[in-house]
Order: sequence, then C-alpha cells, then structure tokens
Amino acid sequence: MSDPSRQPRPGTLRSFVNGIVSLLLTRAELLSLEAQELKDDVVGNLLQGMLGLVLLGCGLIAAVLALWALTPAPWRLAVMAGLALLFCGAGAMLLLGLRRKMRHQAAPFAATLEEMRKDWAALGPGGDKP
Repeated sequence: MSDPSRQPRPGTLRSFVNGIVSLLLTRAELLSLEAQELKDDVVGNLLQGMLGLVLLGCGLIAAVLALWALTPAPWRLAVMAGLALLFCGAGAMLLLGLRRKMRHQAAPFAATLEEMRKDWAALGPGGDKP
C-alpha cells in the first residue's frame, strides 16, 4: 500500500489536485484576512462616528443655550434661525462628503479578486506566458 505522507509525483492527477486545493486554501485565507480587516474598519468607523456625533450634539446644545442666554430678546429669533440654517447646511455638507468618500472607496475584497483573476489566467490557455 502507498504511504499517504509521501509527496505525489509531479504530473499526476493527485499532484494536480493537491496544487488546486493548496491554491484554494491560500485564497480562502486571503479572503478571510480581508473580511476581518473590512469588519475592523467598519466597526472602528462606526464607533468613531457615533462618538463624534454625541460630542458634537453636546457641544451644539451648549452653544445654543449660551447664545440664547447672551442674545438680547429682540434678536433671539433671527439668531436661532441663522444657527438652524448653519447647522442644517453643515450637516448636509458632511453627509455629501461621506457619500463621496463611500463612492470612491476600493471595492471590498479587491485583492482577493485580483489574485483569483491571476490564478484563472495562469491556469487558462497559455499559462504564465507574458
């Protein structure tokens, strides 16, 4: 009987299958690493964004209360309307910037897909020829 720990001879079906399985395992590991990095980035960005929103909200409330207390009564309506426009405009600009940033992000799993394309090209007709 043959020894299973022995390396298969080059050019045999077993050698080919072992190479394909090894290649697939490597690509699966790359995919796993990219998924973990993507998850870490998403969680980090969400936490940072939420904390930023909470702190900005607290600061804006404090600023509005201070302006309300310091503004003379006849001007209060105009000052509060100006602040509302300012905050709405700033919020819209931030959301548009976020939208632009999300559109220009690299596709998820781009490195894995690129490596799979290279593998497919290498296994296809012509092999590794430049």
